[in-house]
Amino acid sequence: MGLSAAMEIGKNGLNIYRVASEVTGENIANVNTPGYSRQRVILETAPPTYASGFPVGTGVNIASIERYYDGLLQQQITNAQTTQGFDTTKSTVLQQVEPAFNEITNDGLGAAISGFFGSWHDMTLNPAGSSERQAVLSRAQILADNFQTASKSLNNTITIQNDTLVPLTKDINATLSNIAQLNGQIKTTELVSGNANEIRDRRDQLVRDISVQIGITYKENSDGTTDINYSDGGAALVVGSEAGSFSLTINSASGLNDVNVAAPGGVATLVTPKTGKLGATLALRDTIIPGYLNQVNALATTIATQVNTQHKLGFDVTGAAGLDFFDPSTSNAATFNINPALTSTDQLAASSNPLLIGDNSNVLKLAQIQNTKTMPPPPATPNASFSSYFGSLVSQVGLDVLSSKNTVAQDEAFTKQLTTLRESNSGVSLDEELTNLVKYQRSYQASAKLVSTVTEMMDMVLGLIR
Repeated sequence: MGLSAAMEIGKNGLNIYRVASEVTGENIANVNTPGYSRQRVILETAPPTYASGFPVGTGVNIASIERYYDGLLQQQITNAQTTQGFDTTKSTVLQQVEPAFNEITNDGLGAAISGFFGSWHDMTLNPAGSSERQAVLSRAQILADNFQTASKSLNNTITIQNDTLVPLTKDINATLSNIAQLNGQIKTTELVSGNANEIRDRRDQLVRDISVQIGITYKENSDGTTDINYSDGGAALVVGSEAGSFSLTINSASGLNDVNVAAPGGVATLVTPKTGKLGATLALRDTIIPGYLNQVNALATTIATQVNTQHKLGFDVTGAAGLDFFDPSTSNAATFNINPALTSTDQLAASSNPLLIGDNSNVLKLAQIQNTKTMPPPPATPNASFSSYFGSLVSQVGLDVLSSKNTVAQDEAFTKQLTTLRESNSGVSLDEELTNLVKYQRSYQASAKLVSTVTEMMDMVLGLIR
């Protein structure tokens, strides 16, 4: 091997360890970049040449610049984040709903029910008393206000979840478009033997981001692209550099948004999301919150029906038959109110006998309704009083909130564990990078020394020739 070959080895060494130092510097610079995977330079011996029939080395080459990446761990993280996205959204909304059933204070719906029937109990002691009669109407209005407030709160929550679908689907569509765009950039870059590691990192981060919002499955292709399918509908969401999309249409029956998904270039079809933030939003809107609301409505209509039925069996101070106490058009908690025709305390039907104005027998029966097992309403078999039925509902909401909090805590711990594993595999260690930087620096200096030495030797040879 001549001096020129030695000079070439030194020059190659300078270039190789310059690139290695640049890669190390890139790692150090991105130590805090979310989703970044550290990279390393893979070195290999350069093809040898032959001198006098013997193989002689020609230095070092860069085989590749690869990133630390674990495909299985990526899949585990996306699955875990889908579950966490669903549970976190559910828990957050349930905590917002819980105050509507807050019975710690003395002015909740449960207290209003007890107060209303308690006023009938008080009236049994003095059925003709004006203050006792006025208390009944006042407590009835408080009960109506509480039912309407609870109904409004729950209906508002349903509306909010429905409205949330608009920005949520827009965000999902934007992420899908970005993934498709990055797929195209990766494919183009790698076709010309370029390094697309950073683009792959950004793409993989977006895949993890979208997994929080919807359930997905994905496949990495040989050309560097990643295809994504929707796990709740089977539709293709990203194929190469083409992206599908979600859209909303108004359901003519409910007036709420239906979710549709279209594959790239395809026709939108109706889907029922069940996972991720999107699935949780629909579950809250269509099942969980309406379930609470239905129980509140059942309680309101049953109270109205039972009180109206008994009140009409009595007689007021004039001997006239009792009217409906609550508005007979009451069909849910939102319409629960005192009968507009009941304009005077004299119209309260305390007596069971039109000739006995001071009789309290009908008032007593009205008061006893509180402890009668009339809930749930037919066709179910009644097995609870009004107070115990509402108490069960409050307990159910409280347990749902507590359970959701515990589930989120478990999800966070599991996701954190997976993220820690990813960081240990793909994250940047400053100590390790600084060690590599010193190693590459010494190798660069050695290559420079080789070039310098060969230069001196060549000068010496040239001097001999002169």
